[in-house]
Amino acid sequence: MLTRVLMTSISTILLATPACATDVGVFAWGSTIRSEGVQKFTDDILSTGYTEVAVLIRGVSTPTRVDTLSAVYSHIKARDPNVKVYAWIVGFERKDGWDKPWDPEARREILDAVRSALPYCDGVILDDSFRYPTSDPVKRAKAMQAITDLVREISELVHSHGKVVYFCILPEKPEPYSIDRDAIATYVDKFIVEAYTEEYGRDDEWPVRVYKLYERLYPGKVAIALHELNESRLAHQLTLLKEAGCPDVWLFRYGEVKRMELVRDVIRSITESASGTSQWGPVGGGQFDLSGLLLTGLVLGTFGGLALSIVNPELLSSLGQAAIGIAEITLELLQGAFEAVSGALSGMGILEKVSGASAEGDLSPVIGILARAALVFVWGLLLATLLSIG
Repeated sequence: MLTRVLMTSISTILLATPACATDVGVFAWGSTIRSEGVQKFTDDILSTGYTEVAVLIRGVSTPTRVDTLSAVYSHIKARDPNVKVYAWIVGFERKDGWDKPWDPEARREILDAVRSALPYCDGVILDDSFRYPTSDPVKRAKAMQAITDLVREISELVHSHGKVVYFCILPEKPEPYSIDRDAIATYVDKFIVEAYTEEYGRDDEWPVRVYKLYERLYPGKVAIALHELNESRLAHQLTLLKEAGCPDVWLFRYGEVKRMELVRDVIRSITESASGTSQWGPVGGGQFDLSGLLLTGLVLGTFGGLALSIVNPELLSSLGQAAIGIAEITLELLQGAFEAVSGALSGMGILEKVSGASAEGDLSPVIGILARAALVFVWGLLLATLLSIG
């Protein structure tokens, strides 16, 4: 923990550009994935730059099936373990109406869907159909308690497996839908607010306003979902959310977005820029960000050397002598390699063709400066590496 905090702080100070990564996810129907083929779907998800994907396993009119989720999970994780795969589950809305949230059979089916998905996902996304529209105050109170209890039970189950629960909501007032939003917020890891209702069609700033409102209500637990058939508007909304600092944006849905090349370009630019920032954090295979590690080595080496010169100058002197010895050996090796390469190139007449080049050129001053400059933070780099192992 100390190492990660240190790395983030150092990167922020030295680069003056604090990392502000934005994840971009997409909702996908299982039938769409099957018709396209899991391999082709995986190729498209990764090439577009999505960092997360939700696969529908229980729909309004379809029973639970996890074979598509399982296939997508195995294919994506084999190629990029950092991309998250979620099980998307529809709640009480059915093709012929709404199940009662307190109905034992409906609750059992939902819990069974969650259990069956857990081996093949990074978490569960509960659809906005985990609600119950009614104007009857008695039924509303009963449904509200039943929904909250079910979400709590799902969260406990999913969290016991070290995975996350997201809850989709409409941006309207929750009471008509029998949702106790504040209570549910205590159980789920994130709200995905579907900012494509109410005033969504009025202007492209609406999703940003929704994000800012919900971020004030539930700090650090808000993602925004977009659904727009106009390609340029969707791309613009996505860009505005990134600029507003929204950390997580979801697109509904894959079958439509995959034909929007402009939107796909925006997704790539967002996720590639995020992955290119220097920040401390584990990456695939248990490795760590190299640029961040070097920055930590630089700062620890510089300030640590200053501190050591005050606390124990004799030890610093010993380390300095050792460093000089290493530098001299490195210099000899590099100079020997240079001379060998220079001789070979000279024999081929290449050096003479390069302006200012000479077979007798001496790079030792440059190499010496670089070698000694690098050694300023070598011990700090080693210390950072040891800390990362811990």
